[in-house]
Amino acid sequence: MHRLLAGRDLVAELRLALKMTIGGTAAWWIASELGARRPIFAALVPLVAMTGDPFAAVSVSVARILGVFAGVGIGIALTHTDMSSTWRVAVALLTGTLIGIVLKVGDRPNLEVPIAALFLIGFASTTVSHLGVQRIWETAVGAGVAIIVATTLWPPDPTRELERRLARLRQALAADLAAIADDLATGSGATSDQLTGLREHSLDAVRDVFELEAARRALRLSPLRHRDVARLDDLERRINLGARAARHARSLGRDVADLRLRDPMLAAATRHLADAADRGLQDHDAVDALARADRALDQAGDPILASQLRQFAADLRDRLPS
Repeated sequence: MHRLLAGRDLVAELRLALKMTIGGTAAWWIASELGARRPIFAALVPLVAMTGDPFAAVSVSVARILGVFAGVGIGIALTHTDMSSTWRVAVALLTGTLIGIVLKVGDRPNLEVPIAALFLIGFASTTVSHLGVQRIWETAVGAGVAIIVATTLWPPDPTRELERRLARLRQALAADLAAIADDLATGSGATSDQLTGLREHSLDAVRDVFELEAARRALRLSPLRHRDVARLDDLERRINLGARAARHARSLGRDVADLRLRDPMLAAATRHLADAADRGLQDHDAVDALARADRALDQAGDPILASQLRQFAADLRDRLPS
């Protein structure tokens, strides 16, 4: 169970579940008050449209909303035909899936199209024309409620997600540099087995940098998150620092794996630079840690790795607050 839940933002997931419940229930109630009978599509739209994307201006998938509308349209059209129910389902699935490929969500087909079409066919009755009109406006009610709830109730919080990712980066970077330092202290060559992890951590850090612009756009468009812009400015500096440090760790790991040497002073310098990077990621003073690293590097033997670590130290000095 711990492995299943590890690394997940359970608070955000719980909030999304509550938003879906509130949105679906509110949409059903509003549509019912407006005269709809069994307004299933009003309740369906908030369930399929709310994404929980922390970097979206409004965490609602427009493609999924359009998918429900398209599915309703297909279902209405098919209920006016003289086909048997089996052929209606077959045509609904084929047509809905093809349209779902056009209106895909991410890299996957938009399955809301065929699902909505099947729902409408299943709920079809003899009053087809009345049913079609009701399904269209109740879907619109669901879409409107989904957007309002997603915008006003626990709106996307990109700074919280970035803080969570920064904490993950800190842990990964500390572990990576500690492993490299141990290799340098013992000459074990263990870094060779960790190159894949170093690469993945560096790429994760770069992805976090790319999310910064989306986070800034989400804050700018969110009426309830404008005050977080100052927090984002601070996070941006630290995330860029972390991405740069992860790149140095990856490069250093490759050199240590290739050279396979033992140098206690290089190991000490690596530990001090790890301490400096961690302090910087926490917005703490790192001057003493950098000074200790410089003293250790003055006594280091291998010039290649010493030069690599000096570049790391210089980069930290440039990016840490003065």
